[in-house]
Amino acid sequence: MKKFLVLAFWVLLAASCTQDTELSITPDIASFQFDAEGGSFDVVIFTNGSWTASCEDPAVSFSPASGECTLPMHIEVARNDEFYTKAIRITLSSKLDALTRASRIVITQACAPFIFCEEPQQTAGRAGGVVRFQVNANAAWHVASGAPCPVSPQKGGPNRTEVSLVIPENAEGVARTFEVRLDLDDASGAIAPTVTLKVIQQG
Repeated sequence: MKKFLVLAFWVLLAASCTQDTELSITPDIASFQFDAEGGSFDVVIFTNGSWTASCEDPAVSFSPASGECTLPMHIEVARNDEFYTKAIRITLSSKLDALTRASRIVITQACAPFIFCEEPQQTAGRAGGVVRFQVNANAAWHVASGAPCPVSPQKGGPNRTEVSLVIPENAEGVARTFEVRLDLDDASGAIAPTVTLKVIQQG
């Protein structure tokens, strides 16, 4: 049975290499999805001309990167450590005499869990008050135990959330610092599992 399948593939390959007047190039898989960890998969490039594959994303590798007529190609995608979901495009270009054609394979890769704040450090006057932070996360999070001041909300995500720290009046006359840590509920595989919000209060 195995020999029959191998023979059938090479018969199909030979048939695809006939000198048709119409040039085409089509992958048997046009789109694929990965989680943040990435992975690999195989496609078959159907064409009756010579072809090359290219991709601008350095996290993607494939073999072979070129060939003649119909051939299988192995694609590998590395882990995504960016703070966004990636849309990876592999361009397939085929040529036969003066004819050229192109096709694409689109890979969607999710990003790893994260939480961050663009401005994690702020200041407060001696009278205190509410200090607000814009926290970004793509997973659920919570305020770590031992917060030195009231924090609202105590949990959030996955979204952009305004987090408020209520700073009391400073009657000591000496500058002091308040630090509040926010942790992801599930930090497995996270690229940024925690963020610390800091307020420096004048004395």
